[in-house]
Amino acid sequence: MKTFSFFIKTLAVVAFWLIVWQVASMLVSNTIILVSPRVAFARLSQLALQADFWRTIFTSMWRILQGFLLAFGVGITLATIAAKVKVFDMLIKPAVNVMNAVPLASFVVLALFAMGTARLSVFVPFIMVLPIVFHNMHKGITNTDPKLLEMAQIFRVPFWKKLLHIYGRNTLPYLLAAAQVGIGFAWKSGIAAELIGQARGTIGGSLHIARIHLETADLFAWTIAIVLLSYLMERILILLFGGNKRGNA
Repeated sequence: MKTFSFFIKTLAVVAFWLIVWQVASMLVSNTIILVSPRVAFARLSQLALQADFWRTIFTSMWRILQGFLLAFGVGITLATIAAKVKVFDMLIKPAVNVMNAVPLASFVVLALFAMGTARLSVFVPFIMVLPIVFHNMHKGITNTDPKLLEMAQIFRVPFWKKLLHIYGRNTLPYLLAAAQVGIGFAWKSGIAAELIGQARGTIGGSLHIARIHLETADLFAWTIAIVLLSYLMERILILLFGGNKRGNA
């Protein structure tokens, strides 16, 4: 019943904003500036029938996902070491904070000089997501109940059990939060990197072409696709992390 109620509420919210979009397009009355929802979704349907559309989506999705997963792996590793080794913590935190502070455009330009456009949407999401994962994982480890760790030491609990049942349970909510925030950052930064770098055969590259040719319908169609893909990936991550969390409860 709750699921059905949530579904109805979600539909109502979506319908509301579609109406707002439709009214705005009628008021603007200029298809170069703003197209109607009907035109945007019709164009998306046309693009979805083309093989190039799915190849483009797969290319961008795969590269962005690589950067996201790499950031998770490196972030968890660095945070684990930093939480246990104070000297390493003092050395690594300034570098992570710099990553968090430097503007996206600066990283894109530097990456273009260093590696070209092919790996741009891998490197940039990696740099943007890494600080999120690092700080969340670090907080999860340092907030672990010391009494539990002391008890595990007294009873000589094996390292892998301590890692799984104590640190694992405590850090999982932090990693879930990092995944939810990080996937959005990964998509935004990855697509922006492709757009700035004018990477061919990518979603960002398609947005660039739409901008040059003033194809507003294409621009909105690709934007809808980006939002849907980002939401889908976020739900999959929540399902994976949430499922593990329930399984460990």
